Amino acid sequence: MGTIESANWAVQTRGTDLVLGSGIAYDGAGGALVSGYFSGQASFGSTFLTSRGTEDAFVMHVTASGAIDWAVQAGDHGLLADHIDGGTSHDPGYGIAHDGAGGAFVTGFFMDRASFGSTSLDSRGVADAFVMHVTASGGIDWAVQAGGAYVASGCGIAHDGAGGALVTGYFSGQASFGSTTLTSRGTQDAFVMHVTASGAIDWAVQAGGASLTSGRGIAHDGAGGALVTGDFRLEVESRAHPVASFGSTSLTGQGSCDAFVMHVTASGAIDWAVQAGGADTNTAGYGIAHDGAGGALVTGDFDGKASFGSTSLTSHGQGSCDAFVMHVTASGSIDWALQAGGASVDQGWGIAHDGAGGALVTGYFSGHASFGSTLLTSHDRADGFVMHVTASGAIDWAVGSSAHPYAIAHDGVGGALIRVA
Repeated sequence: MGTIESANWAVQTRGTDLVLGSGIAYDGAGGALVSGYFSGQASFGSTFLTSRGTEDAFVMHVTASGAIDWAVQAGDHGLLADHIDGGTSHDPGYGIAHDGAGGAFVTGFFMDRASFGSTSLDSRGVADAFVMHVTASGGIDWAVQAGGAYVASGCGIAHDGAGGALVTGYFSGQASFGSTTLTSRGTQDAFVMHVTASGAIDWAVQAGGASLTSGRGIAHDGAGGALVTGDFRLEVESRAHPVASFGSTSLTGQGSCDAFVMHVTASGAIDWAVQAGGADTNTAGYGIAHDGAGGALVTGDFDGKASFGSTSLTSHGQGSCDAFVMHVTASGSIDWALQAGGASVDQGWGIAHDGAGGALVTGYFSGHASFGSTLLTSHDRADGFVMHVTASGAIDWAVGSSAHPYAIAHDGVGGALIRVA
């Protein structure tokens, strides 16, 4: 984690096994809130945690000076572990958002049974999505679940501007979101739900069709609603182009996988959706940020030749993917898009608004890759990158790193907080 173009501090966590960060959010005071998951024993500053199951979720706070002052875990060994030697429960934390008061909202999924502070939840199916609230002092004061007989997972989360959270992810079959019951139209549908400041799910909406549809990234639109990105792709057994419904908008995939961006109003209605992709290509959206004017800045990857509104891009390498960044206006049109990469695999993962209409973007690249006029060469099979994209859609700088950055947040003063693997 650090400022743009050069790092002024960094912290690390250690463990006896896997310790992986998934999300990062600015805490409003120069520091960072980080989510992820770990196995075995792990140290977070002076806090030592031991996973109760195979993987537990964690949240930690890093101060403006780069010190980890608290960390908390969520998860359990699960009911099955009472009969099986060793923990069997996977309870990872993925997306994180600042709550506006120094604490955090976190989403992910849990299997079987999991503990979130004093709250114990039992999954209704194989895995349920969860949302938990962590206070500014590191206490979990509530948690809520969503799911059904199969699999549901939260992937992205954003503050709603009024103390609650907007969440996206995916689910299969019939699933309950508070008092709302949804049934997937395909094998897997995307969902967006709203969770109040007290931990109640008051609405949920789905998107999908004869396809596998996933919501991956979400941002507050500045007016109580959400901007969401993800992808919809072919069913395994189908050769037809995937079709998905987003409210009253029906999108037909141009290739085997298309990226989408949709807008969900504060009352839970999808009022527009737009896609990006091309024939014989795979295109997916991973990260999204509000542009400060009702629109969205989006990053992801594509291979082959793909259309982003009126802009056509062709990946540099045959059979490999390039990172993309595109801008979607408040009315749902793509007005610019750009690519970064080379002959190998290059992906955009995280994106944050820079406070001036542009974007700070992170991801990874392999071999030689072009970022505007900057050429970077990876030192290993894959290196991380951070680049800045202006409000008009130009890359004006990029830096590489041997670490793998997956999430990025604006630090409020022109810099960036970066979560690396």
